[in-house]
Amino acid sequence: MQTLDEKTFLASRRELLLSYAIYVESKTSQDEGFDMVQAGLQQPAEVLQNIPPENFMTATRERAWDGIDQLSLAYSAGHATADLRALYPTILEYWEEYAKYDKAFDVQASAAEQGFPHFALPDVAYEQVNRMICLGILLGWGNLLPRLAPVIDFNNHEKDGLVERLLAFSIAGRDTDWPECTRHLPYFKTLKIFAAEKNDRPALMQDYLDEWYYASRREPYYGSHERDTSFSGYWSWEAAAITCLLDIDDSSYRDAKFYPADLTAFFRQARMDYAPAGSGPVPANELRAKAGDPCPKAGTWESLDIPARAMSYEREQPMFDLGSGYGLTVWRYLEN
Repeated sequence: MQTLDEKTFLASRRELLLSYAIYVESKTSQDEGFDMVQAGLQQPAEVLQNIPPENFMTATRERAWDGIDQLSLAYSAGHATADLRALYPTILEYWEEYAKYDKAFDVQASAAEQGFPHFALPDVAYEQVNRMICLGILLGWGNLLPRLAPVIDFNNHEKDGLVERLLAFSIAGRDTDWPECTRHLPYFKTLKIFAAEKNDRPALMQDYLDEWYYASRREPYYGSHERDTSFSGYWSWEAAAITCLLDIDDSSYRDAKFYPADLTAFFRQARMDYAPAGSGPVPANELRAKAGDPCPKAGTWESLDIPARAMSYEREQPMFDLGSGYGLTVWRYLEN
């Protein structure tokens, strides 16, 4: 994802508390970290076999953290929603790779170092998990959440009511009756929105957004714009995700502070764009992109046309429009 120039940033940023200097400093640091980890993992096998498992775990963990931070930073900075959507599968791969190395570390660690979650829900990592789930939903990647769930579930023996309810729309067997949230405020207040009658939900969501920031005072993002360079914006991602999943009419709170309204609009349009009439629902774990989107993953893609046409794309290369009868051409990923 290219860094925005200052003129574009000032014209398009969604979070007015985010400065261009903080945006550039944060994104540059994240990009350098991504490149460093990738280079490290591509070393010869004889070099990799002599690296302690803890080194792989800590490096890929930092990359996973930076990945979700960059996604939310890019939203606040004003990057196009299509660019955010294209980035999400890469960030998911970062989370999966960290999980792989963390499991390998766990196997050989001492008893005192074993048994920890990849992302501990009772801890501040909850907020990272919340962002990763909600942005997956909002960016039209709900069908990829079955890949994310095992990363979240690993050694998290305490369930979370909001996480269970969000994942249940993509994954069977989640406990949608779980009555507690591991971090409690602000998230616990969402449970009554799920339980409410349809007509009562808009008012409850408005109340939730009104109270969201103060109720978040124990969360790591609270006051971060005054503290350090980690600020990436104040957004109630869960408010938008719940609005989408429950199909709540958001007209009464669309302009509310902390509500990412354009992501709700994107989700609703994406349901039609990536599953055109006659194509059926998007299968679990399938990557799709439409004409004009940046390619989410390098490799071979196949159009949903009859007859289908296969083409090779590089990551971030614009997807072609073949003049499909149903509108903009939709592509599905085949292989690398």
